[in-house]
Amino acid sequence: MKPLIGSISKELEGSLKQIGREQRFGAGEHIFAAGDAAEHLPVVISGKVKMVHFPEPGKELIVGIFESGEMFALPPVFDGKTYPATAIAMEPACLLLIQRSDLLEFIRTSPEFAVAVIEWMCEMLREKTSTIQNLAKSSPSRRIAHVLIRLAENHHDSFPVKIKVRRQEIAEMAGLTTETAIRVIRRFADDGLLRIEHGKIVLDSTDGLLRSIR
Repeated sequence: MKPLIGSISKELEGSLKQIGREQRFGAGEHIFAAGDAAEHLPVVISGKVKMVHFPEPGKELIVGIFESGEMFALPPVFDGKTYPATAIAMEPACLLLIQRSDLLEFIRTSPEFAVAVIEWMCEMLREKTSTIQNLAKSSPSRRIAHVLIRLAENHHDSFPVKIKVRRQEIAEMAGLTTETAIRVIRRFADDGLLRIEHGKIVLDSTDGLLRSIR
């Protein structure tokens, strides 16, 4: 997702940091749980956070990974309901927590922030629609390719891009077993669609992966 911090004006960024409360979380620590009242909008200042569903005991499905500058869980905070998934720090992380009442006031009074919120919602809807279609219809290869493309796009960096998440997390995002994800990624490497460097996935471009899912 497009990062909030870094894409808005320094003035608005400063105002958000003034009204927000910074809080640090250790690796593996829960930030909120599914069903908790959505009272704060979280923005990642540093570190990495995942949102997950637990469809059954022992099974985890990652629905999103968020890094520095990105906000998440906006819809439930906006409508005042509950968080639909659990958020967990994947590594030591610092978050800016913006209270719901302050969020709504900023949306009413700041056109710049209102536009940023609308853009985020549009991007989120496109991403979720694409993910649902991918999980419903795709082979394991297409699912993994889709996840890798999305992770590369989320870096907002020039290529080559190093994918920082583990194979297990890629599998959980694709709704597959870790063994299947490892097998598909190895085949992609053999076909020259990606490289493996020191155990990390590196993409020189997404062109080959995009061709594989067409």
